[in-house]
Amino acid sequence: MKEQEFENILERYPELIEQGLSFQGRQVPIGGKFIDLLYVDRYGQKLIVEVKKGAVLRTHVGQLLDYEGELLSPDDPTVRIMMVGNRVPPNLRRALDHHGLEWKELPVSHLARFLSQRNDWEYLEYVREEDAEAMIRTKLQPGTIHQREQGSATSIKDKLLAVFGSQHFGEVLTRKQIIDMIVEAYPGTNRTSVIPSDYCYNRCNRGIEFESTSHLLEYQGNARYKVLGHDFDYDGPIYWKDKQVGEWRRGEAGPRIWENIRR
Repeated sequence: MKEQEFENILERYPELIEQGLSFQGRQVPIGGKFIDLLYVDRYGQKLIVEVKKGAVLRTHVGQLLDYEGELLSPDDPTVRIMMVGNRVPPNLRRALDHHGLEWKELPVSHLARFLSQRNDWEYLEYVREEDAEAMIRTKLQPGTIHQREQGSATSIKDKLLAVFGSQHFGEVLTRKQIIDMIVEAYPGTNRTSVIPSDYCYNRCNRGIEFESTSHLLEYQGNARYKVLGHDFDYDGPIYWKDKQVGEWRRGEAGPRIWENIRR
C-alpha cells in the first residue's frame, strides 16, 4: 500500500480516525506547508493529519513538531495535529503524548477488515500482496482461515509476515509457540523450515541476507522472542552468535552491517 492510497482511504472514511469529522481538503497549503489531510471535527476545530505508511519513525515526530510550531498561532490556538500510521511504536507514542500531539495507529489488517465490512473491494486492492492475509481474515469464517493457501507455494517469510507482521505486538513467545502458530495457520508447513531467528531485528544467521529479510522479532534469550512486527523503529545491536556485527539506529530506515556473514 502506497502512502497516497492510505490517504485515499482516510479521505473516504474519516471515521477511521474519529467520529464526526468533516473532510476539508488534501495537500492543503497552510502556513507555507502542505498538509496531507485537513478535517473539521464535531466541535468545529481544524484537525491536521499527517499520514505515514508503515511504521512512524522518530524523524516523522520531528516533522510534526515543526508543523506545530508553524501552525499554532494566537489567531488559531486550537488547531489539532495528529500523526496517523500503520504502526506507532510505543517509544514514539510516549514522545507524542509528551508533546501533546495526537496519534492514531491503523494496522493494514484493521483497514482490510474495515473495508471488507463495507464491501469496498476497490480500496481493498490497495493492500499489498504480502499483506493479503489481512484480507483473507475478513473474508473467511473462523476455522477456515488460510484454506486458500493450503497446497500453495507460500514462502515461510510470507507466512511469518501474515501471522506476525501486524499482530501479536509485544507478546513474548517461545520458539515452539511461534512454530506451532505458523503450522496452525498454514497446515502442512514443514516445522523444521520455520526458523524464528532468521527474522530477528537483533540477531542474524549465516546464509541470510540480513538487510533484505523481513524483521519481525527480537530475540530475548532462552529460545524466547518478542513480537515487534514489520517496520518497527528498532534501536540496538545486531549479533551473530555472541559477536556484534551491526546495529540499528532509531529513525534510520535500515540496519548498519559491519561484517558480512552471508557465506
